[in-house]
Amino acid sequence: MKLIFIRHAQSKANAAGQWQGRGETELSELGEQQAEKLGKRFIAEGFEPTHVYSSPMIRTSETARIATAAWDYPITPLDDLIEIDVGIFSGKNWEEVQAHYPEVARLYDETRNWDHVPQAETMQDRRIRAERAINQLITDHSNDDKVLAFSHGGIIHYFFAALMGVDRMWGMPVGNTALFDFDLDVDRWHHSDSTLLNTNLWRINRFNDISHLD
Repeated sequence: MKLIFIRHAQSKANAAGQWQGRGETELSELGEQQAEKLGKRFIAEGFEPTHVYSSPMIRTSETARIATAAWDYPITPLDDLIEIDVGIFSGKNWEEVQAHYPEVARLYDETRNWDHVPQAETMQDRRIRAERAINQLITDHSNDDKVLAFSHGGIIHYFFAALMGVDRMWGMPVGNTALFDFDLDVDRWHHSDSTLLNTNLWRINRFNDISHLD
């Protein structure tokens, strides 16, 4: 099975440097261009998915619609692909967060622990949700399927941890419309024997790839 995660294109809040979380913002003009370039890349590579999923949020569903316009496929909303809830940070840039919530900002900056941020989705809930999304995408598909999943920069980190089977969270900047391309064997996903070490079954083909924006 080919499983490709894609972060949404630039939103108006991205352009303004604001935390978004569950707040709704449309794509910026640049974001629309980024989504179009992603679609052109798929066509140039001769890639055609069998299934397309998207977070139901506007910036994500619009990216999916534009990038997959060449195919007459339905875009299936999947709630577990939604962005993390950033609580009281939502709609603010970092300077505003520091000004309004200095102690919360200090704790978060030191620990990157969202459990310090009032009203934010807990770290444990994010991990559970990411594992549930991965298991659903794998369970619902066969090895012949090519799946696109449009999501968000925050929760994508948790999808990687679930795919890798690791407890440690690794940080990285995730580019707008970045591709994360995996091949995996759904029939042997739950095996615990030597197949875990067979790198023919578990492949990372592209990671944070935004070369279509060059």
